Amino acid sequence: MPLAGYQDTRPIVVVGGGFAGASFALAAASPECPVLVVEAVVPGAGDDGFDARSTALSWGTRRIFESLGVWDELGAAPCPIHRIEVTDQGHLGGVSFDHREQRQEALGYVVENHALGKALQERLAASEHIDVLAPANVASARPVPEGMELRIRQDGNEHELTAVLTVLADGGRSPIAAQLGIGRQMKSYGQHALVANIALERAHRNIAYERFTEHGPLAVLPLPAAEGVHRASLVWTLPEALAREYLELPEDELLPLLQGNFGPGMGSVAGIGRRACFPLQLSRAGEQARPGLALLGNAAHTLHPVAGQGFNLALRDCQALAGVVREAAVRGQWPGDMAVLQAYIDEQEFDQEKTILFTDLLVGLFSGKSAAKSAFRRLGLLTLDLLPPVRRRFVSNAMGLGSF
Repeated sequence: MPLAGYQDTRPIVVVGGGFAGASFALAAASPECPVLVVEAVVPGAGDDGFDARSTALSWGTRRIFESLGVWDELGAAPCPIHRIEVTDQGHLGGVSFDHREQRQEALGYVVENHALGKALQERLAASEHIDVLAPANVASARPVPEGMELRIRQDGNEHELTAVLTVLADGGRSPIAAQLGIGRQMKSYGQHALVANIALERAHRNIAYERFTEHGPLAVLPLPAAEGVHRASLVWTLPEALAREYLELPEDELLPLLQGNFGPGMGSVAGIGRRACFPLQLSRAGEQARPGLALLGNAAHTLHPVAGQGFNLALRDCQALAGVVREAAVRGQWPGDMAVLQAYIDEQEFDQEKTILFTDLLVGLFSGKSAAKSAFRRLGLLTLDLLPPVRRRFVSNAMGLGSF
């Protein structure tokens, strides 16, 4: 539908149609509360070759996607993680987590972003209660008694409409959040992530690896094979200067360094694909809700990737906000009513705080090579290895099935 065809008042407008925005729209839309998604980029196929980027999904995330009809759309795209091997560089031993101990089909999954994006877009298109406006962007937002007055631009045209609830899911640098004076609390870890897909000489057997090095965590996650090549996703935490050096280093010089840091556990690394580098930090919005406004995804919080919790927490947020909005609609309450949004904040506060604290503590404990940290790491890994009940509870929480 062209921009001019949209009515002047909408119950819910989602700014940003990425993973979080699309997931919330699917969870929240109903006959009583239709949703308009405004997305700056026309969804495309994305990179589906060797270098395709990916996202780690917990078992709890699978269950949410099943309820939204997204999981069936993914088909065989998710690569299951059956086992996770955790080791500390320079020390013998470690700990293993196995899906059979949890009595689940998998501990989690790794899915390529283009496949997840395609599945979400197909579900959006199939919904009778969701409209998608793309490419378009929200140029400004202004609080009004009914909610938020939004100025939307598309193809050089502008249109104003009022959203009873505006959901910002437009990333950690949300321009609308900044425009509304919502600040961010930032904590830099003094680290960068070097990310790439790597080729393995042998099949990964659905095993993920997490190795704690002197510079920080090094994670290798299983991916589906591409063109007959065994693949895995690499996330290597490094100091900024070293990350930028490795970004440009010739492959024949980088591979021995990677293998030396990781050890022989996963076998030999045969090649490395296109590399990217980004800073690692904990970033949180100073406010996640105001009358007529809510923040989701990276607009609300961005976590260190060490435990793969960022998107999984964001999806639980989406489900929780959608739940209170749908319940409010049945009662005849406005979705942007602050009492409705406060119910969401109250529901998710503990989940957010414990997940963020858990991730932050892991980064601090498993980065650096001081004797004290090393001793704590060994004690923690030994405890998980020797005490199955503790291990099972720890893994269940990381799978999104409980509380840390």
